[in-house]
Amino acid sequence: MNRPCFAGLGIFLALSILSPVPVLSAPQGAMERVKSVLDAAIDIQTRKDLEGEPHRKERGRLVRELIAGSFVSSDMARESLGAHWKKLSASQQAEFQKLFTDLFQDSYTRMVLNFLRKETIEYRGETPRGKGAFVQTVIMRANEHIPVDYHMVQKTGQWWIRDVEIDGVSVVANYRETFNREISRTSFDSLLQRMRLQNQAMGRDAS
Repeated sequence: MNRPCFAGLGIFLALSILSPVPVLSAPQGAMERVKSVLDAAIDIQTRKDLEGEPHRKERGRLVRELIAGSFVSSDMARESLGAHWKKLSASQQAEFQKLFTDLFQDSYTRMVLNFLRKETIEYRGETPRGKGAFVQTVIMRANEHIPVDYHMVQKTGQWWIRDVEIDGVSVVANYRETFNREISRTSFDSLLQRMRLQNQAMGRDAS
């Protein structure tokens, strides 16, 4: 089945790179949490007062805020470095987490703006996985069914997204592969410098 839009998005997010506040206060299950986030994203993308290219910047701002309040980016940053993480100094870890968070939010915001429409989403349930949960969904389109699964973790009574698999492609795993390749080819300092430059180039404006 042809998936022209979504099949390579996990890779796109990783290559594009080279503390959050809960969206809702009421307790939710993992699947309900995912649904609330997706409903909010679709609402931003389909609001009449935000339609069209002139309002793209405002949609981007709202989507980025939603992502910041839904993903536990500090965990994602740590997992994206794998074994390299423990070799870093505290200051290196802190800078990497900040750069990763900014660049991930920019990349995921662009993905939502470019690919998420008024979608029909099938929620196929949640499964306990370790100390977290695994939520399976499928975006149902006329010519394609796109599996998008969420790895969830619970912190301070709130469910957070710590990884996404788009058509079987893990966002965090792709970051880890990309970062490991860069560190092996050059050094961690080189990776950090590339991320600094990319962060400056983004200018905090997803477009």
